[in-house]
Amino acid sequence: MASRASPSAAAVDRITLLDPQVVQAWCAELHCTEHELRAAVYAVGSEPEQVRRYFGRRRETSEMFED
Repeated sequence: MASRASPSAAAVDRITLLDPQVVQAWCAELHCTEHELRAAVYAVGSEPEQVRRYFGRRRETSEMFED
């Protein structure tokens, strides 16, 4: 039986939360926890660019309050 290779996060056009290996790959790429990734996908959808923007806005906002 052939082993199924897990696609890298960059190789998929949607973030699926059903495959644990894909979730781990996206968490590593976006430097977030699974819970944060799920919240982002819930907030903006599964398109990777939208999720990246979500994390970018979130980080910019938190940096404003750190000063």
